[in-house]
Amino acid sequence: MKHTVKSLLDLKGKRKAVLTCAFDKWTALAAEFAGMDMVLTWAQESGTLEETLLMIKLIRRAAPNTLLAAGLPKQYAYISEEEAVRCALICQEQGADVIYSSGMPVESFEGLSKRGIPCVGHVGYLPVRDTWIGGPRSVGKFANEAKAVYDQVKAFENAGCIGVEMELVPAPVAALITKNTRIMTISMGSGPDCDAQFLFSCDLLGMHDGRYPRHSKTYMNYLDSATNAFQQFRKEVLEGTYPNEGRSLPMGDDELLAFEKMLKH
Repeated sequence: MKHTVKSLLDLKGKRKAVLTCAFDKWTALAAEFAGMDMVLTWAQESGTLEETLLMIKLIRRAAPNTLLAAGLPKQYAYISEEEAVRCALICQEQGADVIYSSGMPVESFEGLSKRGIPCVGHVGYLPVRDTWIGGPRSVGKFANEAKAVYDQVKAFENAGCIGVEMELVPAPVAALITKNTRIMTISMGSGPDCDAQFLFSCDLLGMHDGRYPRHSKTYMNYLDSATNAFQQFRKEVLEGTYPNEGRSLPMGDDELLAFEKMLKH
């Protein structure tokens, strides 16, 4: 059965929703087979609208029954409310169920909501704005900062968002905010009491090429597994055990004999 925005929102207060991201067919397929409630994707390179749409189409085909959230390209969608709506509508046409944006003005989210476009905001640590706070760090350790995070969540709620990601917010603060908002709270390193948990696929699959964040958990090591597979393949080729019987195409004896005669002549 295909997940819907309603089925996602109905989880609040019943069980935790589980989210990850995907940027290739196989990760998306695995996420769907595993029962992820929502998969997030966006254009990772230059971040153009065209790349965003191609990524949405790719992930939608691989995971047709999973709720798909799309991150809007900021150099287009952040210009104005009108551009945000235009980009969101195009993303919906390509298969996005939810618009998921970090750093876009609250007014633009309100514009999306007015047009019935489900959207999710972002509070706490925002990578797109980390220069203003001196780089990656937790946000909300102090009462006035925690209150600012709460106010931002309420602003997204009033704008009509269906949820908000809380990134690197202290767990007690995230728990209190979750109790005091109607919308879904999505934890990215903000403790266990939010309505949903979100981990990047590169972190949980062991595909990260840098430092793993403290909140992440690695459930497998893709590089080690892939290296071991390549090493085993190489070893079998050098030993002559690959390809073994049954992994090569046969030929009838008569036809082979006829071919050999052709070569001699």
